[in-house]
Amino acid sequence: MILSSSILVGFIRIVLLILFLYYCNNKLVKREGSHTLMQFIVNEWFKYGSLSLIVVFVLIQLNIYSLINFLFVILIFVLLDVVGLKYFKNPLKFFKKSSKNRFFEFLKDTENKKSIIERVKLERPKNLKDDRVYVFYCTLILITLAFLGRYYFYTYDTFLLSDLWITDLYKIIQFDNFHWFETTVEVEGELAFANIYSKLVDVSPETGLQTLAIIEDVLLSIIVFWSIRKITVSAVFAPMIGFFAYIFLYFLSPVEIHYLLQNHPVLLALTLALPAMIYTLRPDVINFKKTNFFFSLTTCFFAIGLIDLFTLLILIPPFYVISILFVNKKYLYFKWLSLAAYLVGTALILGAYFLACMHKQNDFMIFLQSSLISVNSFTYMPNLMVPFEELITYYQYGSIFGIIILPILIWIKKEEWKPSLVFLLYFNLLVALYFLGYEWIDKDSLRLALSVFIPICFGITAAILLRLFSFLTKYLYKFKYTFATFASIVLLTGIIYFQKDIFNNVNTSDKTPRMVLDAYDEIRHEYFPFSYAVVNDNIAQTMSINKHFFINYEDFLYGYLESDEMYHKNKKKPNFLVENPQYVIPKSILVFVYHDNTERNNHFADQSEIEPLLMDQIETLKKRGREVSLFYESPYVNVYEIVNEPKSSKIDDLIY
Repeated sequence: MILSSSILVGFIRIVLLILFLYYCNNKLVKREGSHTLMQFIVNEWFKYGSLSLIVVFVLIQLNIYSLINFLFVILIFVLLDVVGLKYFKNPLKFFKKSSKNRFFEFLKDTENKKSIIERVKLERPKNLKDDRVYVFYCTLILITLAFLGRYYFYTYDTFLLSDLWITDLYKIIQFDNFHWFETTVEVEGELAFANIYSKLVDVSPETGLQTLAIIEDVLLSIIVFWSIRKITVSAVFAPMIGFFAYIFLYFLSPVEIHYLLQNHPVLLALTLALPAMIYTLRPDVINFKKTNFFFSLTTCFFAIGLIDLFTLLILIPPFYVISILFVNKKYLYFKWLSLAAYLVGTALILGAYFLACMHKQNDFMIFLQSSLISVNSFTYMPNLMVPFEELITYYQYGSIFGIIILPILIWIKKEEWKPSLVFLLYFNLLVALYFLGYEWIDKDSLRLALSVFIPICFGITAAILLRLFSFLTKYLYKFKYTFATFASIVLLTGIIYFQKDIFNNVNTSDKTPRMVLDAYDEIRHEYFPFSYAVVNDNIAQTMSINKHFFINYEDFLYGYLESDEMYHKNKKKPNFLVENPQYVIPKSILVFVYHDNTERNNHFADQSEIEPLLMDQIETLKKRGREVSLFYESPYVNVYEIVNEPKSSKIDDLIY
C-alpha cells in the first residue's frame, strides 16, 4: 500500500479541529444538548455543514469566494447562534454578562484552590447523565475504524486519475475562479464541499477529492451508529452492529470494492438527510425552539438540493408519508413543521436552479431529469454472496420480523419504538421503489441509499432481539460497556476472517496513478507556486491549474530545446526577453518519465513508449550544462528536475 501522508494529515487536522470546537462548546458555550462528542458532531454537522455549503454557494455567485470570507461569514452565524437574537443587537451586554460570570467562576475556583487540571477539564452536566467519557472514546474509536476501513481500499481504487476523476477535479478547482455553473447547470454541491475541506485543512484539491469518499463514509458510519442509538433502546450493542455492517460487511452490502473511494452525492446528502429524519421523529434530540427547528431544517433541505436532487426529491418524500401516518401525538406539531420546512427548502432550491437554467438557457426539465440519474455509479458487484436483487429480497423478509414484533411493543407494551417501525417500513418502501423500475428513479442511486439503510435495519433488528431476550441480557447491563467491547472485537475479527477469500479474489489497482499523485504532492510541498513547470501527459494538465506552468510531451520534445538555447543565450539581456516572451522558460522544469513495467494497461502505460525520447532530451540538456537531478523515483514513474535558475524554485532555498 502506498501511504498518502496528505490524506492522513488532512484527516487528523479536521479531527483535531472538531475536538477543539467540542471543548469550546462544552467549556465556554455549555450547551448541554451537545455534551457528548457524537451528539456534537451530528448536531453541528447538521447545522453548520448545510450552512457552510450554502455560504460557499452564495459567495461564489457574488464572486467573493475565499477561505477568509467564508470563515468571516460562518463566524457571524456562530456568534448569532451562541449569543442569540436577544443579545445580538447589543452584543456588548452579552459579553459583559459572560465576562462577569467567567470572572466569578475564576474567583470561586481560586478560593477552592482548584488545580489547573481541574479548571481545564470539562464539567459534568447538571441535567444529563454523564456518559461523556465513554461516548468520547467510543466516537474516536469509531472514527479511526471507519477511516482505516475505507483507507485500506486505496490499493483497490480504480477511480483515481480516471476521466471522471479528472472531470471532478476540474470542477473543484473552478470554484476558486467563481464558477459554480460554468457552462451548464449541474448539481455540484458535493464537489464544493471538497473544495472548502481542502482549504480548511490546507491540502491540495487532489487530496480533497481523494479524501471526499472517506469523509462521507466516516460521517455516515457515525450517523448510522447515532441514529440507531436514538430510535432504539440499545445504546451500545445494536448501534455497533449497524456500524460494522456499514463499514466492514462487504459481501452482504451493495457496494463495489474498486469504487469504494469514489465520491457519491447520494452518500453526502444522506449525512444531512438522516439527522433530519431523526429530528423529525424525535425533536427532543436536538431540543430546538420551533423557529430554530424550522429554519435549520429549511437550510438542511436547501443544502441537500445543492448536493443531490435524487435524495431531496426521491428519497425524502416517502419518509414523510410514513412518519406522518405513525405519528407521536406530542411531536405532531414538529412533524408538520418539518414537512413545511421540506416544502420551503425544496421550493427555494428548485427556484434557484430554474433561474440558473434561464440564465444559461438550459431546459429546466432536462436538467431535472438528468440530475436524478447517476452516470458515475456502477452496478457490478462481484463481492456479493448472491445477486443483489435476491439479497435485497432476503433483507426485506428479515425486516418483516421487526414489523410484526414492533406493534406489540408499541401499542400493547406501550414502549417507544415508533421511530424504529418508521425506518423499517421506509426501508421496505425504498425496496418497492427499486423493483418498480420507474424511469425517474435511478437504480444505482437507490442502491447506494440502500447500502446505508440496510445497516440501520440490522441495528434495529439486533435491538429488537435484545429486547425480546431482555430477561437474559438484563444481567449484563452493569457490564454493558465491557460486554460491548468484547463482542465488538469478536464480531470484527469474524467479519474480517470470513471475508478474506473475497479480498484474495479481488485484483489490486495499478500503482501508477497513486505514485503520480504522490509525486505531485511532494512537488507541491517543496516548490514555490508558478516558479516551475511540469512536463506530463495532457490528462494531468488539470492538476497544474492555479499551481504551476504545464508543458505537454509534444511541446517538450519538439520545442523546448530551442527555447532553452535562446533563453540561456539571452537571459542577461532583459530587453530581448521582454520583446520575445516566447523564449522565457520557468526556473525549474519537472519531467515525468513513465516506465514500461506498469502492472496492467492504463492511460499512463502508453506514455512509456516515449521514455527513450525523454531521456535523450534530458541527456542533451545535461551536455548543455544544465543541472539535472532525480527528484522522485519509483518503479513506475520517475520525475527529473531541470534547473534553469539555481535556488529559485524550492521553498527552502527561497526562505533560507
